[in-house]
Amino acid sequence: MSVSNAVVPFFAQAPAEYSQTYTSQITRSFSVYAQQLANPGPIRAYTLNLTGLSVFANNAAALTGGLVVNDVYKTSTGELRIVV
Repeated sequence: MSVSNAVVPFFAQAPAEYSQTYTSQITRSFSVYAQQLANPGPIRAYTLNLTGLSVFANNAAALTGGLVVNDVYKTSTGELRIVV
């Protein structure tokens, strides 16, 4: 899952009495994590539950209905399909 609408948070400098090394490490770790969240890539899971899928008779109907290539839909019989 990509969080493309999420804004990477800004981390201000910690007060001088805080460990600057530790604070820099924490900031860097959160920055890497935020970048990884925003980068779409492979997903591994043991289960998958797709709710609210659109129902279309075929690929042409899905395209006409507003889906685009690689969107997922199902037929009225529950067959899972991908728009091509």
